[in-house]
Amino acid sequence: MAETPPRYWTPEFIERVVAALNTDVDFAKTARSFTDIIILRCFDTPDGQDVEVAYTFEAGRVMDVKVWMDDAPCMEMRNEPFDKNQAMARATAPYTIWTKLDQGQMSVMQALTSPDYTIEGPKLKILANIGVFNGMNAVAAGVEKTY
Repeated sequence: MAETPPRYWTPEFIERVVAALNTDVDFAKTARSFTDIIILRCFDTPDGQDVEVAYTFEAGRVMDVKVWMDDAPCMEMRNEPFDKNQAMARATAPYTIWTKLDQGQMSVMQALTSPDYTIEGPKLKILANIGVFNGMNAVAAGVEKTY
């Protein structure tokens, strides 16, 4: 019997995304000089969770991942100030927006202009690295999952 793919935004899914990011040839080319931390936050998953994932990149490879999960709404997570000294960027959206991004119903650029998606950090640096964000989205979209 075939293994059921993990649900989007679960620890099992995140593990698969990290493995895919570190083995995807196109992403490796795009992110080869990227060394920084990107934090992605998803609120109100179908499992009733808020999830924060901090990806630490060195020369385009994910070297560390920190996952914080808590029952939604996790006010501590939602109210945590963004520390630009700890990460380059932090993107936050509800599960519905992340799902649209993952399924190709919304582009990263469309998400950036959506009132339901927030990104914190130096805008020029984020735009200069938009290929990394697009690449992460493309790799994650290719990981088998359920919603």
